[in-house]
Amino acid sequence: MSLRTARPFERPSLPALPSAADLRANLVAGMVAGIIALPLSIALAVAVGVPPVAGLYTAVFAGAAAAIFGGSRYNITGPTAALVPLLSHVVLVHGPGALPMVGLMAGVILLAMGALRFGRLVRYMPGTVIVGFTAGIALSIAFGQLNAFLGVTGTDPALEHFHERTLDTIRHLSTVGLTTPLVGLVSLAILVAWPRVDRRLPAPLVAVVAVTAATWALGIDTPTVASKYGDLPREFPRPSLGFFDAGLIIDLLQPAIAVAILGGVESLLSAVVADGMAGQRIRHDPDRELRGQGIANLVSPLFGGIPATAAIARTAASIRAGATSRLAGVFHSVTVLVLTLALGPLAGHIPMATLAAVLLITAWKIAEVPEVARIIRRAPREDVLVLVATILITLFFDLTYAIGFGVFASTILLIRRLVSVPAAAAMLPDANGRIAQVSDELGALIKSRPDIDFFTAQGLLSFHSAASFEYQLQGDAHRPLILRMKDVHHIDTTGLLTLEGIIEHRKRHGGRIILTAIQPEVRPVLERFGIIDLLGPENVFEHTKCAIQSIDHPELPHPERGHGAHDAPGLAAAS
Repeated sequence: MSLRTARPFERPSLPALPSAADLRANLVAGMVAGIIALPLSIALAVAVGVPPVAGLYTAVFAGAAAAIFGGSRYNITGPTAALVPLLSHVVLVHGPGALPMVGLMAGVILLAMGALRFGRLVRYMPGTVIVGFTAGIALSIAFGQLNAFLGVTGTDPALEHFHERTLDTIRHLSTVGLTTPLVGLVSLAILVAWPRVDRRLPAPLVAVVAVTAATWALGIDTPTVASKYGDLPREFPRPSLGFFDAGLIIDLLQPAIAVAILGGVESLLSAVVADGMAGQRIRHDPDRELRGQGIANLVSPLFGGIPATAAIARTAASIRAGATSRLAGVFHSVTVLVLTLALGPLAGHIPMATLAAVLLITAWKIAEVPEVARIIRRAPREDVLVLVATILITLFFDLTYAIGFGVFASTILLIRRLVSVPAAAAMLPDANGRIAQVSDELGALIKSRPDIDFFTAQGLLSFHSAASFEYQLQGDAHRPLILRMKDVHHIDTTGLLTLEGIIEHRKRHGGRIILTAIQPEVRPVLERFGIIDLLGPENVFEHTKCAIQSIDHPELPHPERGHGAHDAPGLAAAS
C-alpha cells in the first residue's frame, strides 16, 4: 500500500447518547416489563421448587447482563415457563441446590454455542413454526391467568399440562366469588380504554397503579402478591460461588445441555419475534445473543438466581410499551430490583387479578390473532396444518416438541414441494410460438433444429430431484441432446451420479449429449467428479448457439467436411 492511499488510524466512534425521548420511552417500557416480571418471576420460581426470591434475582441480574451483552435490542430475560419442566426435574432428582450448577454449566455451553456461530441456524426456522410457537405460548399464558383473574381457589398447583390445568379450573369454578372477577374486569377495561385516552402513559402501568390504589384504599378483599407469595425480600444479595460442586458436573451435564439448547432457541425465537414486532431494519445478532445469554446464566447463579432465557411475553410487552433499545432491558431489571428492595410492602398490594388482566392483554397482542386468522384462511393447507399442530403441541405437550415437530414437518413439506417441481423441462414453444427464458434469436434457432432434443435443467440437482431429472431426460438415446445448465446453482453427489448415468446411457446408444451455460460455481464440481472428462471438451459449450452449430444438420453436410457425396447421412446424424 502506498503512503498516498494509507489512512490515519481512527478510533471507533462511540454510540450516540440516547436522547431524552429515548430514555423516557425505554424507562416506561422497562417499568412495564418489570411490573409484569415481578409476579411471574415469583410464580415461576415457586413452580420450579425454589424460594420466590430466586426468581426475582434471576430477573434482576440475568436480565441486566443479557440486555447489556446480548445481541437483541429488545429481549427481556428472566425465568421462563419454558424451562420449568427441566428445572423442576433437576430439583426433584438433585435438590434445589443443584440449580445454580445447572445455570453455570448452561452458561458455559451457551458461550460455546455463540463462539461456534450456532445462532445462525435459527434463520432456517420456518415462519409458520415461529407464528405457531408464539400463538401457543400466548394461549398458554392466557389460560394460565384464568385462576388469578377469576379468583378460582382449590386448584392443584402441581399440574403441569394445559388440559389438566384447564379441567382443574373448570371443576373449581364454583369457588369463584364476585370481588376478584370485578377487580379483573375493571383492570381489563382500563387496559382496553386507556390507549384511546392517552398513549403517553402505558395502559398496564396505569391499570396497576389505579386498581392497586383503589383496592387498598377501599379495603377490597382480593388476592394480592403479598397474600399469595408472602412479603418480598428487602436486602441486596452478595455474590457467592458456594454452590459450586465439581462432583455434580457429570450428573448435571445432560440437563445443562438441554437447558442451554432450549434457552438458546427460545431466546433467538424471542429475538426474531421482537424484530418483527419492532419493524426496524436493524436485526439482532444471533451469535452475540447466545453469548449474552451465556453471560446472563453465569451471573445469575452467583446472586442466587436460576437459569434464565429471553421471555417472549415480557419482550413483547416492552416493545408494545415503546422500547427502542437495550436500555429497556436494563430498566426492567432496575424496576424489579427497586420493587423488591425498596417498595416490597407496596408491591405486595398489587391485586393478582390486575396482573392477570395485564397478561391477558399481552397474550392477545403477542398472539397476533389477526395474522394467525389470515394465515389459516389464505395459506396453503400444508402450512395451516403445521401452524395448528405447532400451537396444539405447544399447549398440550411442550414447546421443545413443538419446535422439533414444526421444523421436521416444514422440512418434509419443503422436500415434497421441491420434488413436485420438474428438474428438467423440454425447451418447446408456447402458444405464442416463444420459448421461455431464451432470446428470440436463440428461440428461432432451436425451432429450426427439430432433430435435436433441447432441455433446460432447473433448480437444484439433488437427491430430491434426481429421479425426476432422469425421467425427464428419458427419450430417444440416439438423438443429440443439448442440456442447458444456466439455472442450476447446486448439484450434490446424487445429482452427479444421475447425470453420469444419463451420459453413459446416451454414449452406449450412440447419442451425443452437450452441456451449455454451466454456472461458475457448478463447473468445478463437475470437473472434480469427472463429468467434464466423461463428456469430452467438445461437448461443453458456454453458449447454446455454439452447441447447436457443432451438430451436423441431418440434411446438410458439416462445412468442414465439404460436400462430397460419399458422406453417409447416418454417420452425419449421429456425430
